[in-house]
Parts: sequence; C-alpha cells; structure tokens
Amino acid sequence: MADYTGCKCPVCQQPFAEGDDLVVCPECGAPYHRACYQKNAGCLFADRHGAGFEWKPAPGEMPGRDGGPGAGAEIPCPACGAMNPAGGLFCESCGAPLRAGGPRYAPGGPAPSYGPASYGPQTAPRPDPFQSPQAAMGQLHPEDDLGGVKARDWAAFLGPNAGYYLMNFKRMAVTGQKLAVSFSAFFFGPFYFFYRKMWLPAAVFLATDVLFAYIPQLIQFMVLGGSPLVAGLDLDLFSQVLNVLRVVNLAIQFLEGLLAVYWYRRIGEQRIARVLQSCDSATAPAALARAGGVSLTALVVSLSVVLGIYFVLSFTALAPLMATPLAGMAV
Repeated sequence: MADYTGCKCPVCQQPFAEGDDLVVCPECGAPYHRACYQKNAGCLFADRHGAGFEWKPAPGEMPGRDGGPGAGAEIPCPACGAMNPAGGLFCESCGAPLRAGGPRYAPGGPAPSYGPASYGPQTAPRPDPFQSPQAAMGQLHPEDDLGGVKARDWAAFLGPNAGYYLMNFKRMAVTGQKLAVSFSAFFFGPFYFFYRKMWLPAAVFLATDVLFAYIPQLIQFMVLGGSPLVAGLDLDLFSQVLNVLRVVNLAIQFLEGLLAVYWYRRIGEQRIARVLQSCDSATAPAALARAGGVSLTALVVSLSVVLGIYFVLSFTALAPLMATPLAGMAV
C-alpha cells in the first residue's frame, strides 16, 4: 500500500499517522481510517464513481502524486476535495467554484440542482448553504448522506442559517455525537422551538417555563406586595422551593441549548421522509421549504399568548391587593 502519511482522511479530516489502520476505496483510491470508512458505510465519494472520479492528494502530501515538481500545479475543490488544475474556475468533479468570490456556475451551463432556488413569484432566492465558509471548510457536498437524508434535501428544508445546521448534522452523522451549542435555544427557550416549527418540544418547554418560572415569579410578586391570597404562605419554605425551581429551570435551559439541534435533526428527518414520499423530485424543494423553514407567525403568536396569560394571571392575583386601597378611599 502507498504511504499516505500526512494525507487527511476525507471523513474525519485528521492527517494519517504512521501505523494507522487504513483502507483504500477500490473505485477511486481514496484512503480512510478503517473506522471512518465503516462508520460512513463506504466511500464518501461513491456518488461520483460512475463519472470516473479519482481521488488525488492535496499538494505536498504525496510527492509524485500531487502538484509538486514534474506535475502540473493543482488545487483542491472546497466542496468535494477533488484536485483540479490551478488555473481552473470550476471543479471538474462536482462543478463547484474553486475560489471564493468567483462565478457561481460554469459559463453556459445550468445551475446545480442544489443551488439557490426560488419557490414562487414573490419569494427571493435563498442563499446557497454549500457556498458558506463552514460548508467549504467541512467539504460538504449536496449528495452527502446526513443521517439518512441527503444534504441537498436538508438545505431545502432548513431555510435561514442552513449552513450552521448542515455542518452540525454532518458532524453528528460522522461522530455519533448529539450535543451542539444553540444560544438561541438557551436564551429564548420554547420560542426558539416555535420559530423552528418544532411544536411538541415548544409546548413541553413552554409548560415547564410556566410551572418552574412564571408561576413562582408571580407568587413572589404577590408575597412582596402583601397580597391576601398568600397571607398564610410559609415564606421560609417558599424561599427554599423557589431556589430549587430556579436551579431546575436553569438546568432545563442548558438542556435546550445543548440538545435543540439534535432534536431538530430528528424531527426534520421524519418530516423530510414524509414529504419525499408524497411528491416527485420536481416539486420536492418547494414542498420541503413549506414543511421546514421558520415561522414568524408562530413566534409572534406564542409570545402574545404567553404575555396575555401572564397579564391575566397577574391582574387576577393582584386584584384583591389593588381593591383594598380603593375600598379605603370609598369609606
């Protein structure tokens, strides 16, 4: 076997070291860590084998097979990793642009099926997530399998900030990890889930916020205001319970922030599967966009409902306290 020391594994992007257990794809010659090859269930470039794709190392990694002396200078494609002539504008394997800021598609050729798409006369073209810096850095290709769903289907489903989710989904598919930091889910809790159309987690976490945050805070206001409704409340016991509830609520916030992306992936996989079963390839992008994306309406409605309920509860709880001075004035 050739010496691949210094080359990067296409799956984990870690350089091969001396003594690593390697396997080589019999079709294109791409080397892998054996564990990475088995975890990916085959070659990462399997979808391009029929087109005669041949893996080539990056310049300097393998003398005699790269762009060193005696060979034409080559550069790697930021999308699929294939080597291309340094003077080229587009990847000879997948057609992606080789340089940031260059033309998006080959002159005279059709736009790739995974590129920006408009789903109606009044909709603006979506940014192409495969042209994002994160996707280029992680060598994300539209045909990559991310947990049973193609990356191009995820891109149509995700909507805003698709590049962030795609790279996290790829990392989860390769490593099996479930944790990913989502500051939006941590700080906004159930409203993030409403915004991303994750109805069940949104309802569950809204209920926990009401039980562990809103109601205790309301009772605290009543205690501070001297409301007769809490006249017999054991303040010492309530203070201890309140501290426990704050810790529980904070733990739930961390849970939301660390697992929201994973839950989104699981919910998205189910919805995408249902959509693809009910429509053809021509209508799939529009159907996926409708099933996924975000909902400003759900965000505004959920915020309005919560604020309305909180206002009604506050008014009901504090009404007796407000009525006392009014009664004194009437006398």
